Amino acid sequence: MIDLTKLPLSITSFSQFAANSMIYVDKTDLVANLARFRNPIFLSRPRRFGKSTLVSTFHELFSNGLDKFQRLKIATENLWNDKTYKVIHLDLSKIKEQSGDVTFNESFLQQLDDAFSHSGYENILNEKIKTPARYLDIRFNQKDITNLVLLIDEYDAPLTAVMGDKEEFEVRRRVLSNFFSTIKAYSGKFRFIFITGVTRNFNDSIFSSFNILEDISFNPTYGALVGYTQEELEHYFKDYLENAVTELNEDLGEDKYTYDSLIEALKLNYDGYSFDERGRNHVYNPWSILNFLSEPQRGFKPYWLETGGAKPSLLVNYLNTFIDKKVKKTELVDYLNLEFIQRTNTAALSPTITSIEDENFPFFAILYQAGYFTIKDTGINYLEVGLPNLEVKKAFAELIVDNLTNKTASQLSDCYGLKIKAALAAGDFSALKDEFNKILNEFSYESVVSFKEPLFEMFTR
Repeated sequence: MIDLTKLPLSITSFSQFAANSMIYVDKTDLVANLARFRNPIFLSRPRRFGKSTLVSTFHELFSNGLDKFQRLKIATENLWNDKTYKVIHLDLSKIKEQSGDVTFNESFLQQLDDAFSHSGYENILNEKIKTPARYLDIRFNQKDITNLVLLIDEYDAPLTAVMGDKEEFEVRRRVLSNFFSTIKAYSGKFRFIFITGVTRNFNDSIFSSFNILEDISFNPTYGALVGYTQEELEHYFKDYLENAVTELNEDLGEDKYTYDSLIEALKLNYDGYSFDERGRNHVYNPWSILNFLSEPQRGFKPYWLETGGAKPSLLVNYLNTFIDKKVKKTELVDYLNLEFIQRTNTAALSPTITSIEDENFPFFAILYQAGYFTIKDTGINYLEVGLPNLEVKKAFAELIVDNLTNKTASQLSDCYGLKIKAALAAGDFSALKDEFNKILNEFSYESVVSFKEPLFEMFTR
């Protein structure tokens, strides 16, 4: 009997992996290599790809050493011999939404004080400390503050959450900018700094104080730092893959799937992501894989879409703010060519901007950073990007339909899907024509004139 409790669904804490003997895909050789760095490191990846688990792994390594790593590469290959450190671990996704009279600045201060407290320092927060930057000034003038490890997960979450609110966006940007400037001023206090986020666009305005920020987002060495490679999938989850074959065949009542055909189906639905500038590494979305393996009888569902990973606030708020301003509806329709390929480069995928009103803040780059587009091929001085797999194609089509009509894609499907299927089954082409005309009436003229066939898959699947 397969033990589904070993699948780390919704688990990001390394200590929980260890305590519950859950499956941990071992990338600690890469972790050890990064942990030797002295300059601040930044990694950008889409949601649901394992950034928080990676940050937690650094936390465990620096705070407790190799105690919980004994069966992993970092210990078995003798890759680590450093001492332990005080770790300040911040997750800014927890304070992206504010309610009542509590401001972002106040929430940030509280999380900062709590993080120092969790590392054994006394709480010092009081009404005289007005900003996170001032808090750091006071902390770093204490004699026992030295050789800290700073881990910041989802640095950009507070910014993307308020993208449609120019005033609040600027308030938060200024708070973060001052915070990171203060970190730079006290750079001698840190042994290691690691920062993650979805976007790379804000880097220059937020991290401009750093002389050297090691951005590994496109680095081929770390292209598989998060996500599951094909080899990792078949090594760590082989029993679960074999179980999936059995479950699917029992559900279908026929021997449709073999191990090899299951692998091909998984590739088609959840593989295809590449984040490095050489296109050497390809990875699966771990969230989708874990959900599929936990309930394979449900089939190849779009888990990234169903659980919100496919609609990060970055992308949703950008479209809500700039639809028909910077992003024309006709441009959205153009992207409904689901075999779309765009030739570009790393600079275009991570442009330098200073605010959300910056005209160089392109929709195309946001689609890449949010996980809709990925690197498909590379050449001399160029990258080709496009949609990675079927799951993302479904998510992308829904995203576009949601922004072209007054109904969501699921609402349109509910309205017309059953009638279209019934008309097809009955061969009633007059009824089929009527239903498609009703669908077309949901859209504006400028959208309809350039419709492409893949759109209608939304209403018949």
